[in-house]
Amino acid sequence: MGVMYLTPRLSVAGIMPTVLTGPAVAASRTSTATDPVRVGIVHGSRLIGEGLRDLLSHESSLDVVAVFPGIDAATRDPVGGTHVLLTDLTSLRRAGMSGLRALLSAAPAGKVLVFDVEDDDAAIVECVRAGAAGCVLRDASLTELVAAIASVATGSAPLSPRIITSLFRYVADQAEGRETSISDLTPREEEILQLLSEGLSNKEIAGRLFLQPQTVKNYVHLVFQKLDVHSRLDVIRLLRSRRR
Repeated sequence: MGVMYLTPRLSVAGIMPTVLTGPAVAASRTSTATDPVRVGIVHGSRLIGEGLRDLLSHESSLDVVAVFPGIDAATRDPVGGTHVLLTDLTSLRRAGMSGLRALLSAAPAGKVLVFDVEDDDAAIVECVRAGAAGCVLRDASLTELVAAIASVATGSAPLSPRIITSLFRYVADQAEGRETSISDLTPREEEILQLLSEGLSNKEIAGRLFLQPQTVKNYVHLVFQKLDVHSRLDVIRLLRSRRR
């Protein structure tokens, strides 16, 4: 069982979202000590979207404000004040991972929780890298989904052991990739790397190697690119980790 977060909006027909009013809203707003979490559902299947809306509407802590048939519709006609956008991984992939970023841009105050995520390292990392606040694995229960929505709404991101394992494995794989990329540096790039680790500036490196400053700048860019680092501090940390 696992949790990774994203929230949806309910949509009923066509490409326009259905904003819940009247009895539907009243049913989802049972009197509570705090305001309910406003949830939007995004799902390509009308049946699943409406079914999920009906299930979540029984939760007094949640207020499902809209259901959308897809990410395009959700970004075109967002419902203001949404705390959590709930969507499934299939919808994200259909729109491209840029779709998640579009959702976040459309509802900057909201957070995206992805559900129905397969128990797979690549899928989990895919959600995290795209910017999701969390995700819920495919075998999660309704209780876990509701808990995940509540957690994301408050700014928390509780992770199941399965998800934590995937993320650690990803970090380890990235580190291994960097080890390999160092061996791909040319002799000149290795010289640049060594001098960077000693804290020398581009001008100082140019003087040491009898190169033009612009040439050194180009080499530094290539080294950063090959090692997938973004600063000189990253270079120092990387070399220190290799010496352990």
